[in-house]
Amino acid sequence: MNSQHPLVTVFMAAYNTEKYISLAIQSILNQTYSNFELLIIDDCSTDNTLYEIKKFEDSRIRLLQNGCNQGVVITRNRALAEANGAFIAVMDSDDIAVPDRIESLLNEFKAHPEYALIGGHADVIDPYGIPTGQQFTVETEPSLLRYRLLLGNNFTHSSIMMRTEVFREFNGYRTPLAEDYDLFLRISTKYPVGNLDKVLIFYRDHASGISKKYAQDLYNQVLPIKENILRSLRLPADISYQKMITHPINWDEINIAAYKKLHADLLDRIYAPPHSSSTHAKRFIFQRWYEVIMNNGGKMTIFYFFNRPFFGWRYFTAKQFRRALKNSVKNLFK
Repeated sequence: MNSQHPLVTVFMAAYNTEKYISLAIQSILNQTYSNFELLIIDDCSTDNTLYEIKKFEDSRIRLLQNGCNQGVVITRNRALAEANGAFIAVMDSDDIAVPDRIESLLNEFKAHPEYALIGGHADVIDPYGIPTGQQFTVETEPSLLRYRLLLGNNFTHSSIMMRTEVFREFNGYRTPLAEDYDLFLRISTKYPVGNLDKVLIFYRDHASGISKKYAQDLYNQVLPIKENILRSLRLPADISYQKMITHPINWDEINIAAYKKLHADLLDRIYAPPHSSSTHAKRFIFQRWYEVIMNNGGKMTIFYFFNRPFFGWRYFTAKQFRRALKNSVKNLFK
């Protein structure tokens, strides 16, 4: 390794993860690619996290400590100033990286030099490290990824690598919840992003994880993120429109005419040249439209079924057509 000029900074924020951090560190030190620094910032842990970190004697590790507990956003943003690598690979302190994670991502950046951010899939393990059989599967088709990112996060945070200059350009993380989604979405509005069709991380799922404990807070935090992205695309951004591109959808609040207009304009923006929508993306977009009309279309369902820009002869099944027709007929007599 070139200790002064590592190509990659692997960044790990740590707080009270004494049970797991040794495995996380070891999985990075065992990578098939070696020209990296492992930057660990401890956020004033009150357990034995620091003790576990200091067990490792490896020149690639840089350990820094916050003067007091700062929280995840401020801790992660210390990488804005401290990272020495041209790329930053995020690593959560309780996850485990596959051995060729860094090498695989660098190869993808070499194949796609236009990308600013790349991630991949994650296999889920329980708090004891036992595989659950679940997988966090992210969208790998670039055209569809552009659309799906507007609906929700399509990156596994602990799998991603991004260009350091881009991370600095966007001033890092902002919001205390959904901070990763906010950053990734902002990056995707200016630069191409992608996902590898490969498992890069073993994600440790805790029953009391922050996303479960604060699910409603997380949803509320996402809405301003949607407002910002709609405004940046010069589209209506009031609360009803924010909810139309936020999962899960409250069907009682959907106005079909407004949904159609918003998404037609949205597609025009995100697939403006040089971008274009693939058949895969168009099929997904139609399936979402199909859900909307089946829940809210009433007797007009079959007519909405054929609405452009969503409809295409290759995007639906005969069964879906029959269900739409049946839904219209059923609602004629209500």
